[in-house]
Amino acid sequence: MDNPDLEQLRAEISKLSDTEQDHLAGFLLMQRLKRNKLVMPAIHQRIEDANPDNWETLAKTKDSIEE
Repeated sequence: MDNPDLEQLRAEISKLSDTEQDHLAGFLLMQRLKRNKLVMPAIHQRIEDANPDNWETLAKTKDSIEE
């Protein structure tokens, strides 16, 4: 995307502190996830699942990251 406004935004973002950039990145990630109609329902379902048998263990999460 070759947009002068976007280039100006990039320049301004690069001047932000690490913490400010992290907050912006989190905001943009949530905006992107909201656009994805498949991801958000799955995330909500996992958050609202009260059955511990369906929860992923820390060990399983670590194993999936290492693969």
